[in-house]
Amino acid sequence: MKAYVMTDVGRVRLTNEDASYLPVSGERFAAVADGMGGHRAGEVASAMAIQVFSQILREADDPASEEVLIRAVDLANAAIYRQSRQDPGQHGMGTTLTGLWFGSDYVYLCHVGDSRAYLLRNEALMQMTNDHSLVNELLERGEITHKEARVHPQRNMITRALGTGKHVISDIIRMDYRPGDCWLLCTDGLSNYLSSSELARILRMDIPWEDKLGSLVEAALQRGGADNITALVIPYEGGIT
Repeated sequence: MKAYVMTDVGRVRLTNEDASYLPVSGERFAAVADGMGGHRAGEVASAMAIQVFSQILREADDPASEEVLIRAVDLANAAIYRQSRQDPGQHGMGTTLTGLWFGSDYVYLCHVGDSRAYLLRNEALMQMTNDHSLVNELLERGEITHKEARVHPQRNMITRALGTGKHVISDIIRMDYRPGDCWLLCTDGLSNYLSSSELARILRMDIPWEDKLGSLVEAALQRGGADNITALVIPYEGGIT
């Protein structure tokens, strides 16, 4: 399975608390995570989430399944929560997690937090995840507009994350996988700056995938780059093998 990723610390942060996973030969999964917490704890949380999540899926004997995904998220959450309780400097740390796991002609998407998954299909880009954030809740209740959401002072406040409690609920969906599909996983350092139409325009460009990722990251940097930026793409290139 071919996948490509690019990450940047941004123009403001001193460390990169994003983490990601690209599949090695024979693997059919990928993920991104965006950590939170002071004293580099966010960096620890996101790395732990990716490590546990990828290990559980790597060891799975069965095809992609919801049950294994739930177990992977639960174990990652437990590991981060336990670590945060043992180290006072990492108390309260947490992370988002958004991952894809491909079967033969279907894909599972799991999601906690506000790192997004988009699907480019038939030239149209669709946001496939629902942000677990305060601003999104305000949007859904009609209390603010989309324009207000983009500049809301609490737009980075998430309402669900791995590691902040003993238990976490992951949104999991299964859908078909079609020739021509392209998935984009990204942290909010990208999605906070680029609209869906802007993301789609760059993804449709007739340039190598590495250059598309570079264009995405550069666009976010030019808009301010106040957060870490991570973008991961999984294009259909003759199928998932």
